[in-house]
Amino acid sequence: MNSGPRAASAAGPADRRLPRWAGKPVRRLTAAELAEALAYLERHRPDDDVLGRALAGEFARRTAAAQFARETTTPVSSPETPGGADGDGRRRPGA
Repeated sequence: MNSGPRAASAAGPADRRLPRWAGKPVRRLTAAELAEALAYLERHRPDDDVLGRALAGEFARRTAAAQFARETTTPVSSPETPGGADGDGRRRPGA
């Protein structure tokens, strides 16, 4: 199986340029390139939707990862945080 990028189709016009994201692996696309690729596929509606599913899946994976990172980030403790007068959360001897 050939895993390299595909060459431009010989059936298309010679001056037709491929989008900048066309030769990259899906995981290496930026968020902007993912969005551009999905918009391109929406406009052109190819018969095979495998690429669209892969792009949408990668976009969803990144969105879920970013959401998880936001939800699991712990805030910096402040003096009002229980755990000691200095607010660092460590127990003081005798407390």
